[in-house]
Amino acid sequence: MTTGSCLCGAVRYEVKGPYAWMAHCHCSMCRKHHGALYGTMLGAAKANFRWLSGETAIVHYRASSAFERPFCEHCGSTVPDTSGEHVIVPAGTLTEPIEMKPSAHIFVGSKSPMCDITDSLQQFEQYPPGFGMAVSAPVAPYADGSLSGSCLCGEITYAIDQAPSKLVHCHCTRCQRSRGTAHASNTFVRQEHLRWLRGAESLKTYKVAQAQAFTTTFCARCGSLLPSLFEPIRRYNVPLGSLDQPLAAKPSLHIHVASRAAWFDITDALERFDEMPPRERIKELMF
Repeated sequence: MTTGSCLCGAVRYEVKGPYAWMAHCHCSMCRKHHGALYGTMLGAAKANFRWLSGETAIVHYRASSAFERPFCEHCGSTVPDTSGEHVIVPAGTLTEPIEMKPSAHIFVGSKSPMCDITDSLQQFEQYPPGFGMAVSAPVAPYADGSLSGSCLCGEITYAIDQAPSKLVHCHCTRCQRSRGTAHASNTFVRQEHLRWLRGAESLKTYKVAQAQAFTTTFCARCGSLLPSLFEPIRRYNVPLGSLDQPLAAKPSLHIHVASRAAWFDITDALERFDEMPPRERIKELMF
């Protein structure tokens, strides 16, 4: 059996193979809900899955007739969906290695322009044949000419007054647990350049107790990951998947590669660091 957990540890489960599939999904709903450039899902038989703790902490948000998007009410982590024929496990919440790797990219027709696919996995414009049809997330309009972002349900929106240009893939285990996918894809925005337009009262925040700055912020209704204020550096950590419009820039580096998920292979040529970049290069590369 392999175990899994949300970021705060309230929701825990175990699952075992053989697994039905493992794939990266680029649909707009996955991007919004995970706050990432894609989600990575593992399909398992219901008989091979069981909850260990925290079922009462799960919020069940139904984004479409096809899927629920459940999440932990405390930390916002996406957690397994048990409502369908198979259990759909967000692969980033696995806490132990599995003997399987993703075999495909799906909904590549909805892929973010900020995301380049550099591996040799099979690609499908939508689902593989016979699996169904996509439902896209609504896109909020530009806010006063600014760059805008929102959650999946649309209750919360924000605007950024200055488009960022430095985008980062982070492979730390906290980002894996909070996003539920291979890695986070983030950008940092000065506190004064981001403003909440609607729904700020529906924001929930979880601060990792032992971390200096790491915080997650999410919609209490749908669980979508949203910008989190890292107070010590007076900057918002903005999940790229929460943006309504793509940035002109693309990610330029990988950090915390030493914590990379065993099932994920880095196939691009971007600069990478086992942990954080050297202190003297952080501003150059990230801010």
